[in-house]
Amino acid sequence: MKKKLTLLLAIALIVSSSILPTDTVAQAAPQKIKFNVKKLNLTVGSNFQLRVYNLKKKQKVTFSSSNPEVVSLQETTTTQKKVTVNALSTGSSIISATAKRGKKIIKVLKCRIKVSPSAVGIKFMRQRCQLAVNEKLRLETIVKPNTSLEQPVFECDNPDIAKVNSRGIVTAVSPGTVTITATLLSCDISASCTVVILPEGVQKEEHPTHSKHVIRTWQDESQSDL
Repeated sequence: MKKKLTLLLAIALIVSSSILPTDTVAQAAPQKIKFNVKKLNLTVGSNFQLRVYNLKKKQKVTFSSSNPEVVSLQETTTTQKKVTVNALSTGSSIISATAKRGKKIIKVLKCRIKVSPSAVGIKFMRQRCQLAVNEKLRLETIVKPNTSLEQPVFECDNPDIAKVNSRGIVTAVSPGTVTITATLLSCDISASCTVVILPEGVQKEEHPTHSKHVIRTWQDESQSDL
């Protein structure tokens, strides 16, 4: 019995000694230097803070804009890892971050930024629609001018009846009526759409003008989009 116990302990020690070094090496693997985003769409007059992650203590980073007339940079005084990009005019620019240790270049990061005109108006393609419980649909909006890349912020006035995500996809929760609002933050202009969640067994009203190009439904879309 003692011999068996000693043998089992020996095997356990051999197995643990072969596994632990691998785990230690995996945990000690250095993380890559990277931006918080690789590409970005902004509107004229807006800004965004770029940040470099995983810099070591003796590494420093400098930022530059390939087109400062379109995107200017404002470095923070509290840390050298961040820079604020300001969208000045329509066009595109590449923001570069050069990480150095002394005079040696460790890494050069690039973020592509496209600047579009500020939005001045928004509306839903339909002001009213119906939905069955557990059904999903996406509410389409029109942003003016159509060259603006600004995305509206969606909100629902009663999440117990319906929920809406950042893409405008509505999920029906329970019967009732809600108002979905889409807001352009740059100009504080909003549009609204009334969504009626029908009780079980109630048929939807037929709308001759209804088109799948206006509102597309997702019956099998995963919850990861919510």
